[in-house]
Amino acid sequence: MLAPVLGAFVLGGCATDVDSDDPLIARAYDQYLRWSDLRQVVPMEATPEDSAAMAQAFVNNWLHQQVELHHAEVNLASSQKEFEAELRDYRNSLLLFAYEEALVRQRLDTLISSSEMESYYQANSSNFDLRDDILRARWFRVQDEDRRVLKRMEERFLSGKPEQMREVEIQLAEKGVAITDRSGSWTTLEELRNEVPLTEVPTVGPEGKRLLVRNETTTWFLDMLELRPRHGPAPIELVRQDIRTTILNQRKLHLIEQMRKDLYREASNTKDVEVL
Repeated sequence: MLAPVLGAFVLGGCATDVDSDDPLIARAYDQYLRWSDLRQVVPMEATPEDSAAMAQAFVNNWLHQQVELHHAEVNLASSQKEFEAELRDYRNSLLLFAYEEALVRQRLDTLISSSEMESYYQANSSNFDLRDDILRARWFRVQDEDRRVLKRMEERFLSGKPEQMREVEIQLAEKGVAITDRSGSWTTLEELRNEVPLTEVPTVGPEGKRLLVRNETTTWFLDMLELRPRHGPAPIELVRQDIRTTILNQRKLHLIEQMRKDLYREASNTKDVEVL
């Protein structure tokens, strides 16, 4: 019985005018599904085959839902069907949320200066404790081929003198050895251990620390520039986005609260609200 109606729907899928009589498609108890209901859910650009399939699925779902709704109406007590207050509160919540979001989009100042971010960080650094040891470092590894050459490279590396480090870098370039440079970013100690077999957490002073890590065939040259231990405050560059999000959220809450006060004051002054 449904097929002829759906066939008519498909044939009329390219028409732009909805049938003025808006014929019935299906009935469930005292509820009716009409042609116009289907036209809202089936895209105009759909092929006839797709239109028929989508229409059929929509009608079947509608019928099943109406059967369940009917039994819910019949079997639930009146007190279990009183949703007016809940629906009103839900609608009001959605309305207020949409209005406040529109206000925030229009008026919220999203520019945050570096000094404001720094001030917030200094006042709340305890909120940004590190969960892991992190460090800035550079490292490379060399296979033990010529011990005398390696010994000389170690001495130059450990000296920390710029001119001797340049000699080391020339040697590495000649050998085709790459330097992993994380001096401009932070790496967790666990990430470093995936690259360098470091067994202990070294003490790193203000001027950094250079050390060698060896196994049977390889020597790792590790230049630790800075170490921040876990549970200490995170560097500000790691938490800038968190700080920005927090400041903007505070501004948003303040803006909404001020809007509420201003609107209520205006309504009170114009006698649109009063306690009777």
